[in-house]
Amino acid sequence: MVKKIIKHKEVGFACLAAIVIALGGFLWAFFRLMNSAGNVPLVLHFNDVTGITDVGSLWVIASMGILGTAVTVINFFIAVEMEERDRFLGKVVAAASVFFAVLLFISFAAILGMN
Repeated sequence: MVKKIIKHKEVGFACLAAIVIALGGFLWAFFRLMNSAGNVPLVLHFNDVTGITDVGSLWVIASMGILGTAVTVINFFIAVEMEERDRFLGKVVAAASVFFAVLLFISFAAILGMN
């Protein structure tokens, strides 16, 4: 597996960046809200028309971060295997992983902005 990762550096670097973005956003939000939230419900979703539409605890944010990081790690292995078979599809999976990791990071930043 290490030989495949070294062989396909572009896909490996893109997936590593996605893992860092997803995990970094999760840890940033978790530790910042852990110190300030306590047992207070957190605003998870806000809509301009209807106001607050979803509240939850810190563990909802933790489960979002853990699931997002796990999916990004799984996408890393899928992208490396796809790169072995078809160079285009491997890069598509890696790019999609980076895109969704950035969206996850933005969602964590928005939750921090609301709380």
